[in-house]
Amino acid sequence: MPASDQQHIGVCLSGGGHRASLFGLGALMYLIDADKGPDIAAVSSVSGGSLTNGWVALQTDITTVRPDEFTELASTLATRIARKGTLWASKLTYLLLLAIAAPVIVAVWVSVAWGTPAAYVAWPIAIAVAAVVAQRRSWVARRGFEQTLFHGEQLDAMHSTIDHLLCATDLQTSEAVYFSSRFVYSYRNGFGDTAGLHVADAAQASAALPGAFPPVSMNAAKHGFRKPGALTHFLLSDGGVYDNMGTEWLLRVTSGFRADDNRPVRPPNTIDEAVVVNSSASKGVVKRTLVRVPLIGELVTLLAVKDVLYDQTTAVRRRLLYLRSKVAAKAPQMARDGLPCAIVQIGRSPFDTAGAYRRGSSPTSTRARDVIEALGDTEKEWDGIAAANAAVGTTLSKIPAERAAHLLRHAYVLTMAETHVLLGYPLRPVPTLETARSWLT
Repeated sequence: MPASDQQHIGVCLSGGGHRASLFGLGALMYLIDADKGPDIAAVSSVSGGSLTNGWVALQTDITTVRPDEFTELASTLATRIARKGTLWASKLTYLLLLAIAAPVIVAVWVSVAWGTPAAYVAWPIAIAVAAVVAQRRSWVARRGFEQTLFHGEQLDAMHSTIDHLLCATDLQTSEAVYFSSRFVYSYRNGFGDTAGLHVADAAQASAALPGAFPPVSMNAAKHGFRKPGALTHFLLSDGGVYDNMGTEWLLRVTSGFRADDNRPVRPPNTIDEAVVVNSSASKGVVKRTLVRVPLIGELVTLLAVKDVLYDQTTAVRRRLLYLRSKVAAKAPQMARDGLPCAIVQIGRSPFDTAGAYRRGSSPTSTRARDVIEALGDTEKEWDGIAAANAAVGTTLSKIPAERAAHLLRHAYVLTMAETHVLLGYPLRPVPTLETARSWLT
């Protein structure tokens, strides 16, 4: 059962680098302003969304924080991302790049100074040393997150009224692993203890994008999994490899856990409604001319396949959630199969869902017309904002303050529009761009 009988909403924050961190933060700002904080039972996150989720979980209890207090906290995180970022705010990142480049520079010098025979020796050594040093990328990212966001705090320091879940993917089992303040969970291992794990460790595993960061090897035995056949080590990659919207946890808790999962004394909070904040967007048409280049084309093809798999697994999950939401609306008696849901998609305008439902006399249609009236004559403006925000890079670099303000405002207004139309959440005043700029101090 949840910590309180009022809690029943599950919130998902997708991956997508700092773009996702800010977009997820803006959605949470609306939910707190709409007095939905006491109703939230779980926040599940992936990659860039996990940076926001972990930071918020350390700073406050969402169920009791006042809107003005949360706005101030959100401003602190948004300003950090806009001014310095996380990974690239750490000096270790630049030292790592220098350490990778140094042996290559030495090999170039040796080749020029001593000629071809020396080059045959210098270059293999340089490449090997650079490759070994580059394997430290995940450790450097973890240190960057520690220094900029989490400051040595452990998982059990996160507020536990809500289940804040940071999701990673175990590459050995092709299954998700979840890190919260009260437990660690995987389908194969069941529930285990947090065992002093740092939030930065969980966040970095959740954000270990394939290609950018090597997988993270983590000792699973120390978490005290008691299930027969439990893994003794995890090999963790980005949570988006398994589920880039972070929705699997909602599906897991709504379908129930198995008897041999060794659930904690206070089991995970139950959920019967979902708000999914998806900061990933379709790439549209991507011309991949390099696929015809020998050797390089093979790598480009693999990266393209990865992109397709990310996009399609997300699309399938969206369709499943839409289906379950329709079941909840049209067949309430099928409570187990239904899940009222609003999906907040970064590439969409606040007018999109409202426009689709505006005709008719149902309560949903009435709410849709209320949204359109509140937005006023700004449809073209919002189309442009949505397109620009969806095009922001999914990196861990800082995001310019003006774009950060647009991301926060877009997420706030889009979350309000989607949840008001589909779930009946409160309609708040639409924040101006000036207001959004004030959120970045």
